[in-house]
Amino acid sequence: MKIRYLPVYLVCCLAAACQTAQDPEKTPDTAVLQGTAQTAESSADASALADDDDASYSRRFCQDDIYSLYIKESYLDQFSYEPSKKDKNARRLKQEANLEAYKKLNQHLPLFFGGMPVEATPRVYAWIQYFTGRGRMEFLQWMVRSESFRPLVVPMLEKEGLPQELFFLAMIESGFSNTAFSRSAASGTWQFMKPTAKHYGLQINYWVDERRDPLKSTIAAARYLKDLHKQLRDWYLAVAAYNAGPGKVMRAMQATQSRDYWTLSKSPYLLPETKNYVPKLLAALIIASHPENYGFDVAQDIRNTTPMTTITLDHPYSLTEIAEKLEIPARALQRWNPEIMRGITPPPRRLQPVAYQLRLPKPLADQFATIQSDLQQLTVQDVQMHRIQKGETLDNIAKRYRISVKDLIQMNPDLQPQRLKPGRTIAVPVPAIMTGML
Repeated sequence: MKIRYLPVYLVCCLAAACQTAQDPEKTPDTAVLQGTAQTAESSADASALADDDDASYSRRFCQDDIYSLYIKESYLDQFSYEPSKKDKNARRLKQEANLEAYKKLNQHLPLFFGGMPVEATPRVYAWIQYFTGRGRMEFLQWMVRSESFRPLVVPMLEKEGLPQELFFLAMIESGFSNTAFSRSAASGTWQFMKPTAKHYGLQINYWVDERRDPLKSTIAAARYLKDLHKQLRDWYLAVAAYNAGPGKVMRAMQATQSRDYWTLSKSPYLLPETKNYVPKLLAALIIASHPENYGFDVAQDIRNTTPMTTITLDHPYSLTEIAEKLEIPARALQRWNPEIMRGITPPPRRLQPVAYQLRLPKPLADQFATIQSDLQQLTVQDVQMHRIQKGETLDNIAKRYRISVKDLIQMNPDLQPQRLKPGRTIAVPVPAIMTGML
């Protein structure tokens, strides 16, 4: 990088540090949260909760002096001198320094809650270096979000009898992003795969994906972790099984004849991701225990708050229209209800007609009664009609609507897959949303 571009690069780095990513029928056991979260919610200003002004947002938590100092000490040194890759002596000295630093860290280990053993191995220290170095800006986002998630998640873990340190498992899984989605199709705050999520009572259908709901998914994750610990009788192994699956961890235990996670992590029987999973969790725990020691000075941003007040909706409505009537950004309403997948509140199901509970900050929930009569109710049918376009195939159509080709053929038995006629209308077995008063 040329020196004349360095100031621009540093400004971009600083700006990135000051951003944050926007990223069962009834919610069980949420009453435990009412005492802690409701007070903060009722005292918060609704317009501030819905505020999407990034400039005002950054001023609330970004401490320029800390990050300016970090850039001066880290980035300037990095670009002014870069040791040669062939300099083995410099690399050896750095490794020795890291080893000594990790030993000191292990002797004076700061604990956050004290409910789970914390051991700072060299691999843990390596992740501490990453989170406070190259990964610092991303970790900053996680820390900001954690300030809002802690009052929600920690009481749930306590209620289920789990170590509160597991709060940081959600941090390394998703960075507390409710809408996080992985390449392996895991989704939500706790990065559940569909089969596990459904096993623990989370709904995933056309209308909602409760893996994205921070409260419901936390309850499911707590119960899953409890079952893993009951099966493996060790928290490090349970955390590793959360990542790799209990079968993988048990096979590694059998192959190594060991119940020690660190022994398993040195074997070829666990993938690198699982070998780094517990160290990442411990590194996040250690940094978050004393953030000031690592140059982090983070304050809560109320826009990350999950409202605890709900309103009951017997009919489906458009989120965009609700937001317009309440005079708030539609993305704020979506952010408070991340499980909603289609931009409308889910309709009651035929077999289990349960009204939907929409989350709003208390001031807006109180205001909703004054605008509900002006909202247009939506009608939902079970089938959409699709007009075949030139060049389309059944596979294209099925992928567009997220259904199988088999479902399409069953709905249209006279359809000939090899002879699709452009202009023909076929039935697609997914709900169709239409406006109109019921």
